[in-house]
Amino acid sequence: MSTDTLHLHEDAEVSEKLRLLKSPVVVRQRTDSLPPANRDPNAAPDLTLFGDRFDADTPEFRKHEDASLLELFFDLLFAANFSVFAQNQGVNNHERFKAYVGYFSILWLTWLIVSMYDVRFVTDSVFERICRAIHLGVMMGFAVVSPDFKLEEQKVKSMRTMSIILCISRACVTVEYASILWHIRRFKKQRLPMILQISLTSIVSMIYLGLTFAFQHGDSKAYLAWFVLAAVEVLLSLALAAIFPVLSLRDTHLIKRMTTMTVLFLGDGVVNIAQNVVTIVKGPAAWDALTIGIVTAASATIYFVFLVYFDWMKASHLPTLRQQLWTIVHFPFHLAMVIFMQSFTQFILWSKIVHTLKKVNFEGLFPNEATASTTTQQIVKHLKMAADAFFKDYPPKYQSSWETYDEALANISTLPNHFWTDIYENGFTDDNSLVNQTDSDNFLEYLNNLINCMRNGLLGTFGINIVEDVSDDNKNATATELEKLVTAETVNRFEIVFIYGYIAAGIIIILTALLIVIAQTKPWHIWATIRNLIFFFLGLGLAFVSLISLNDVAEENYKESPMLLPTICIVWFLVLVLTHLRNTPLLFKRS
Repeated sequence: MSTDTLHLHEDAEVSEKLRLLKSPVVVRQRTDSLPPANRDPNAAPDLTLFGDRFDADTPEFRKHEDASLLELFFDLLFAANFSVFAQNQGVNNHERFKAYVGYFSILWLTWLIVSMYDVRFVTDSVFERICRAIHLGVMMGFAVVSPDFKLEEQKVKSMRTMSIILCISRACVTVEYASILWHIRRFKKQRLPMILQISLTSIVSMIYLGLTFAFQHGDSKAYLAWFVLAAVEVLLSLALAAIFPVLSLRDTHLIKRMTTMTVLFLGDGVVNIAQNVVTIVKGPAAWDALTIGIVTAASATIYFVFLVYFDWMKASHLPTLRQQLWTIVHFPFHLAMVIFMQSFTQFILWSKIVHTLKKVNFEGLFPNEATASTTTQQIVKHLKMAADAFFKDYPPKYQSSWETYDEALANISTLPNHFWTDIYENGFTDDNSLVNQTDSDNFLEYLNNLINCMRNGLLGTFGINIVEDVSDDNKNATATELEKLVTAETVNRFEIVFIYGYIAAGIIIILTALLIVIAQTKPWHIWATIRNLIFFFLGLGLAFVSLISLNDVAEENYKESPMLLPTICIVWFLVLVLTHLRNTPLLFKRS
């Protein structure tokens, strides 16, 4: 082994040692100080000999093409954190939707603040690992707060904890920027920009600390300051990065960090699909044509979204203004994506539930051989046999359902025998002279209670547990009243998931078109312009499908149709095909 090789090996070993502090500043050795044999004949002349002011006044930082392991671990914890929150607090009503958007906004903006430091200055040192541990602790703090994170019915302790967590997060970033100020201390003209950045994060940290004491009751609006502060902090940080070269995000891997986060969100959608498939296959007659179709459509849709996004987002670096716009647009893009994934994957369960309910013949609860001599005891016996057969496949998960079931059968057993004779001869009618109206109304109510038990048992089998939420809000309700409320809440939740899911799906396509415009650095051709407009109108049309909810009959028919998921899949397939449809002379002449 030559002496030069040995020295290089020793230098590599020294550079790999973990230091207490490691500077991100690139230190270049002047070429005139090297022996003539070691000088690069193709290297540019050393302008520092002539007083190159830029090199002398602006430090050069190490650039990385990809995220470090510390950064990837932080991204992974962020995605896992929000996934846990989404499972605990789904988009089930308008109040939870606000909490869902609010929690994501705080989490995403905090992640961006940390990431903007990472892509410019992070190194592997003892100091940075300690700071990373604090940031990971912040993420775990978010997870602790998430079960009780509500903007309407607030828990004061949880809201105060959130403010303290945000304060710690910004304080840690402040210390990290202060360490960079120490590393560039000899670049006197670059101290002011770094001091401005340090001042920004430290002031925001102190305001978050002050907000801790603003939460005195369960209806405080102080949480709005979280969102305003985070948004202002991001915008000012981007402005400082655009103005001062020492804080520039140019030529960093910020774009790759954004694409990595997109992949994590898509991966979370795949996990949700797999979980829903496992839930479905646990039930009887799991694999039928509908199940295969909806699972295929769901998987294909996520794959199409992945292909479209990465087919267009190929640039690793963009000019400063485009890069910052691209970053800002990713906030609503990622928000729409997580809402879409949350709603879209639930469509799998809802489609299966609706399909199963349509196959249940509730009229078959009555004996086909019923005659004018049928007695109440015979009717109750048959109802019990039919319901027990259903509950064998879809048993209720809560005691209230069983209580309602027993009560419904007991109430039906009180009806007189002649009621069945009147029904057999005349059917249900408003003519009180033919059928006793009181007995008729009571029977329909008792039967409806029984059917509610069966429906709610089906929901519980597929993992949709609404009873707990309803019972918390109606603690004094009887078992029968609770079953009615659960049924009504089920219909309401399905409608909310349907509306938000389709709106989010359309917004993703619209924002994808906007990202294409931002990332496009080459001249636009006629076909490329028209294609992007087609994307916009496809997204708009998909979002407008949610307007079906304005017509109850049309909404019910559409949600019960097999096209709930395939519609979204078909639209994304069209977007994918158009993405790869090249400009041909038969359509448009290339300019």
